[in-house]
Amino acid sequence: MLDTLNEYFACGEVATEAARRLHVSVRTVTYRLDRIRALSGYDPADPRDRFTLHAAVLGARALDWPRRPLAA
Repeated sequence: MLDTLNEYFACGEVATEAARRLHVSVRTVTYRLDRIRALSGYDPADPRDRFTLHAAVLGARALDWPRRPLAA
């Protein structure tokens, strides 16, 4: 999901371009975005929620999560 959000934000929230960059179908990207919305309560397509999700993606990348576990 992090890779999907990262590419989605990197290409200006265009699902078609994100799908091309991820080498998956557009339906896969939109399904993942729907799952993110269902699981987190934040909608990647909503400008009010976009900042929160983008900050979370950038934070995860900065911490190298999930490859490196977070300290307790």
